[in-house]
Order: sequence, then C-alpha cells, then structure tokens
Amino acid sequence: MRRTSLSIAAGLAAVLLVSATPAQAAVTAKDAPSQKDIVKAFPELADAQFTTEKTKRIGVPGKTCEETTTQSVKSGTSTAGSSATVYPIVQTGVVELKSVAKAKAVMASYKKYVKKCATYTQPETGATLALTKGKNLRLGDESLTFELQSTFSTTTNYASTVVVRDGKRIGNVIAVDDAAVPVASVKPLAKLTAKKMR
Repeated sequence: MRRTSLSIAAGLAAVLLVSATPAQAAVTAKDAPSQKDIVKAFPELADAQFTTEKTKRIGVPGKTCEETTTQSVKSGTSTAGSSATVYPIVQTGVVELKSVAKAKAVMASYKKYVKKCATYTQPETGATLALTKGKNLRLGDESLTFELQSTFSTTTNYASTVVVRDGKRIGNVIAVDDAAVPVASVKPLAKLTAKKMR
C-alpha cells in the first residue's frame, strides 16, 4: 500500500507572456523548502524519514489521463518526508526548465490534466483516481491547486497539490494522507516554495 501511495505522490510530483526573464542560476536546496520547513508545516513529521535529491527529469501528465511522461530539466531538487506510520507523505520540489516556454508547457499539461481527468483508473496500480480543481492561490507567475482521491482495493488516500511557475522554474508541494488533506494545510509550504524558487 505504501508503494502505491508513493508512486501516486511521485506521479503528481514532477513541476505567460514574459518578454524577458532574469537569469537564474542552477536550482539548489536553498531554492526549495527544507526538511525543517516541512516539519514546521507538518509537525507530525518531526520523526519522519526524509530524502533530498537532485533531479534532471520530472514526471509530466501525458496525452491521456493514465499516461505520465518524463521531461528533462536543467536542474532541480526535491525533499520528501514519510511518517513511520506511512502517512502523511509530504514532498516539495523546484526545477528549472530550459525556457519560459517549456515551463509554461508543463503548467499547461497540468491544467489540461486537472480539467479533463475528473475520474480515471491508473493502469499500473488499478487505483481509481478522482481529481478536483482547488482555489487558485495566486502564487508566482501562475499556479494551480488540485485535490486527488485515490481508491485502491478497500483503501482510500487523499492528496492536495500546488504547482507554481515563476519564469523558467516550476515548484510543487504535495501532501498525501489517509484522510482528506485541506488545501489550507499545504498553503504555507506553497507560499514558501513560491518565495524561495524565485
């Protein structure tokens, strides 16, 4: 069950007319929320297991609801924490794409995914997923909030996700639990992500 939840979180994870974008250096850990930041927002993860990784590829929604494609990025970092009891699982990350156009395309793929995939079955796990678009938090150049409910066999878990774009960078916050995850609980981390990723 934990593997299914982690695969769903990973699948969600990955990541405007701007005439000029300031040059940005490679993404490092300081450009995204840290373990300490995550624990501040989710105190129940104080004794959790955390991993921080650099990344050169991200998952992006594909042409169908069931499909996830991978896309290369210039640089990126992510930090994830999982409770000893599995839930909650919280992941934050920031990546930089090669251009503003590519970052906008990633955002567009997420928006299309949320709009057209209200319910579908994930072929790898057999889980049934239901998506709901959340209230826009107005972060960065553009942002998207959505909630996901995943039912696998007799177990249901929930996730709230915020994806933010700032220039060529995409940031995200994902929280997965076995009870509904209010968007309000991920909002502080989303705001911090938007601030750090600039």
